[in-house]
Order: sequence, then structure tokens, then C-alpha cells
Amino acid sequence: MIRFLAATNPLQALSSFQLLYAGAGSGSSPIRYSPFIYASLIKACGKVQAIREGKSIHCHVIRLGLDGNVNISNSLVVVYMGSVNTACYASAIFGSVKDKTVVTVNCMISGYVGRGNITMGFSLFARMLSYDFGRHVRPNFITLLVLISGCVEYRQCRSSLALHCCCCKIGLDCSTEVCNSLINFYVKYGCLSDATTLFRSMPQKDLISWNAMIWGYVNGFKFTKAFQLFQSMRIAGVEPDKVSLSCLLSVCAARNDLRTGEMLHTYAKLLSLECEDSIGTALIKMYAKCREVESARKLFNELPKENIELWNAMVHGYIENGQARDALKLLDEVKSRDLLLDEITMLGLIKACRDIKELNRCTPVHFLVESNDAFRGSLILKNALIDMYAKCGCMEKATSIFSAMPEKDVISWTSMIIGHAINGQGFPSLAMFHRMRENKIIPNPVTFVGVLLACDHTGMAVEGRIIYHMMQVMYGIKPQIEHYGCIIDMLARLGMIEEAEMFVLEMPMKPNAVIWRMLMNACRVHGQIKHAFKLVESMPELNASHDYENLVLSSNLFAEAGRWFGVAASRNLMAYSKAQKDTGRSSVLLTE
Repeated sequence: MIRFLAATNPLQALSSFQLLYAGAGSGSSPIRYSPFIYASLIKACGKVQAIREGKSIHCHVIRLGLDGNVNISNSLVVVYMGSVNTACYASAIFGSVKDKTVVTVNCMISGYVGRGNITMGFSLFARMLSYDFGRHVRPNFITLLVLISGCVEYRQCRSSLALHCCCCKIGLDCSTEVCNSLINFYVKYGCLSDATTLFRSMPQKDLISWNAMIWGYVNGFKFTKAFQLFQSMRIAGVEPDKVSLSCLLSVCAARNDLRTGEMLHTYAKLLSLECEDSIGTALIKMYAKCREVESARKLFNELPKENIELWNAMVHGYIENGQARDALKLLDEVKSRDLLLDEITMLGLIKACRDIKELNRCTPVHFLVESNDAFRGSLILKNALIDMYAKCGCMEKATSIFSAMPEKDVISWTSMIIGHAINGQGFPSLAMFHRMRENKIIPNPVTFVGVLLACDHTGMAVEGRIIYHMMQVMYGIKPQIEHYGCIIDMLARLGMIEEAEMFVLEMPMKPNAVIWRMLMNACRVHGQIKHAFKLVESMPELNASHDYENLVLSSNLFAEAGRWFGVAASRNLMAYSKAQKDTGRSSVLLTE
């Protein structure tokens, strides 16, 4: 009974033993059970990290003279290796075991690997290969599984390859468990060809084998191969599980493949997997990515909502589809259910406040972050708060959060640089960039977009050129179209239209409509209307486009040239195509 409880309910097993021990009376001799009972009790202590109780049972075992039993010693090694403070006890017990078995050594290897000391794990493995513990103590598939898993976790690539060779030499290369572990290693390192070769050579494949390969193809963006393997899996008679379907649903989300996603949804229903948290979350994400928010919400309403991950998926689905207010309503419902919010929930809440740009909604969210110990030290949330306040036009609050942060990364600095830039504060943005460099933080491409934007908006052409050159020479960052756009707009705003046009022609990529609009608008502002019409004529795709920005620009150009029939035609086309402008917002703080 105690052995059964130790495997299924460790705490109840320990309680039962404690009651029996107390009932035996303090004056009587210790309770005598078989060594297997005591080994099970010690394992139960390890499962619930009950080190103190484990020590107590260890003392009891010594009083009974059972401390020499190898099963009990193995269990004690596992328990003591589970804590840094008791690892020395494990080493002492291991050294005292005369007739070590492969289980004894595996327990020590597992303990070392679990604590991050993979070198000692390999040291014991080498001793096994050298017969230091006797010819009967040879590595088995458990030994290899522990070591390969450790190599994957601690990024020991060469050691994993050596273990694969060792598997072939000692005849464990046909073990399904070992092959699965090796496939996991290869796919996580992006060696899909090696993983595929190993997968095909396996004499027996289980569900884990198929799932590992499907995940590898999905993670390596080999989406077609992932679905082909899924078909082969079904032909082989292997029924997929929630892991298989979750991986494939993530592919549908990435490809906006609604049709295949709906087919997988139906298949999940047939397998009664729809209510699994991982499947429900993946389905909601898929529908949201495919712009089917109503379908996502319908599914969400049908699912049990005990897991915060489902709520997070729906909240972020709303935000990605521009429905920030619906996301905030959903978050209010989360709080009413007393669900434990996590970092992803808070990130969704901050993004929603950022998108609606209402400062009165930002303050309670900020308070929620600061009042929670789990969130207060989160660098991700602090960066998101800076971005939220910056997008809401409140750089004072953003600066306050930034200044109080004990640790800042490149995103923190970039958020402040962009925040100043989009709020028309070019000089503070440039000063923040120089402070960033003084603090030895390496800027990324987004950082330079922010700095160039600041130079653009404040007309600092000289500084903009210097920074553009610095980005390429000092940091080796290749300019993207966003960087070119900032420089072109900066030159065009200052009336250097010919230079800006030369810059466009020298771009390694094809200019987009935004670039051409910058030039044409500059021509209009600086009175070069004829040149603007030449640009329009040279870009027929702009004439064919019914974008609101293109139609407004052409209307303004016709008006400047006094061509009122053109103005009327542009306005009629705007009405016909139902082109709409993004609504502007102003933030007004009312005080009594």
C-alpha cells in the first residue's frame, strides 16, 4: 500500500508512514519493512522535495541496518542530489556503495546533469566505459538519454555528436528512446537533414518520434514537409495527439491558412482534443491570425476557461486585429474570475492601452505592474510601459520609468529614443542615443530608425548623415528601406529634392509608394509642381493605386497647379473607392 501511494500520492505515503511509526509506540522497536518499502518512501521524499523527511527516513534505515541495500542507496542518492546543500551526502553514499549497479551510476549522472555539472556527468560515463565500476556496469539507454538531454539543455553540440557515435558503438542506436532524444538534439540545432536521416533509419517509430520531426520542420520553417510528414504519420496508423496538432495549427497561423486550420479543427473534434488547453489556445491564435476574430471568440466562449493561456490568446488576438477595447473588456472579465495574471496577460493589457491612447487607462495598468512583486522587476513589462506612455504622448512618465529601472537593455533605450522622436523631441532623442553609446549599449537597426527619424523631424541633416554613416561603418548594419526613407524625407523636407531623388535611385531595393510620396509632397511644398507631375507620370502604379494617401497627394498637386478638374476627379475617386483616413486623436487632461 505504501509503495503504491509513494508512486501516486507521495505526501499521503509519507503521512501514512508517519502515523504507523507513531502508533508503534516510542518504547517499541522500529517498524520493519522490506527495503523496497523504504526505497519507495525515500523516492516519495524526492518527488516533493522533502529533504528533512528524507534525512529522517535515512536515520531510520541506518538504525535497522538497511543502509547497505543498493536500492535504498540509489534512492538516497536521487534525493540528496536534488539539493545543492545535500549533494555532498549523495557523493558520500555513492562512494560507500560496494556493489554499484548501472542504476546507481545513472542516479549520480542524472543528479550532476540536473544541477548543471555536465562535466562530472561525463566523467562518470567515461568511468563506466572504462569498467571502473565492474564489467557488469555498462551504460544503458537511460544513461544516454540523461546525457543527451543535458547536452541539448546546456548547448554541448560536440558532446552530443560524440554520444551519437558512442550509441552506434555500444549497440544503442536502435533504441527508440535514444533515437528520439538524438532527433530532438538535431532539430533544436537546425540539423534537419541529420534528423531526417536518423528518423528514416529507425527500426521502430513511436508518437514521440513523429512529433519531434514535425516540430523540427515547423521550427525550421519547412511547413510543406511538416504536413507531408503528418500525412505519412496517419498512413502509418499513428494517431496524432495535442502536440502534433498544436504544431500544425501554428503553421496555419503563420501562413494565414484558414482552410487547413478549419480542417485541423474538425479533426481535433473527432479526436476529442478540442477542449485541451494547448489545442484551444492554438486554434484561437490561428483564427485571430487569419482575421477571423468572431470565430476565435465563438470557440473561446465554448471552451472551459480555467487556464490563463486561453485568455491571453484571445486578448492578443483582439489587439492584433485592432480591437483593443474588446481586449480590455476581456481583461476586466479575467480579473472578475480571480484568475492569476501572468506577464503575457499584462503585456496584452499594456498594448491595448497603448493602442487606444487614453492616459486614464494607462495609470491603473501601471499601478498593477508596480504593486505586484512578480511584475515589478520585469524588464519586458517596463519596456512595454515606456512604449505605452510614449505612444500616448506622455514622455514625462516614460522618462520616469526609464530613470528608475535598475537594468536597461537595448529595447529600453530604443523605446526612449523613438518615443522622443515621434513626439517631436529631436534633440532629447539624439541626446538619449549618445547616452546609450556612452553606456556601451550596442544599438540595433530599430534604434537607428528612431535616431534618423528624430533628425528628420528636426531638420538636422548633418547629424542625420553622420549617424547614417556611423550605422554602416561602426556597427556594420546594412540600411533597410526604413533607414533610406528617413534620409530621403529629411533631405526632401529641407528642399534638397535633387539630392533626395539621387538617393532614391541609388537604393539597392525598389522604392515603395511611401518613398515616392515623400518626394512628391516635398516638390509640392517647395513649389516644384512640374517636377512632382513628372514623378507621377514616371510611376504608373501610383496612378493605379486607390490608397487614401496617394489620392490626397494627387488632389493637392492638382490644386497647386490650378487643375481643378483633376482635383474633382481625385475627390470623386476617393468617394468611389471609399478610401478612409486614419482618425487623428488629441489627448486633453481635464482638471478641476
